[in-house]
Amino acid sequence: MIQLRPESPEELRERLREMSDIELRRFGQRARQLSDPKMNFGATAPHVMELEEARAEWRRRHPASAPGRNPADGVLPRR
Repeated sequence: MIQLRPESPEELRERLREMSDIELRRFGQRARQLSDPKMNFGATAPHVMELEEARAEWRRRHPASAPGRNPADGVLPRR
């Protein structure tokens, strides 16, 4: 999305909350690529903020402490 003014953290959080899981993953992947200094000739603060907020939203939706999950690798434990 092209914007004329920077998005505030609150506006970004609201937009992320409205995304589906697939949209959130794609957004996070793009933010990760754009925040990589090797790919973008130096990381830019807005992309780093977007990546951090996308990760926080993902953790909010999918807490690692869910019953039956191993938080270390996200794989179901053997029984």
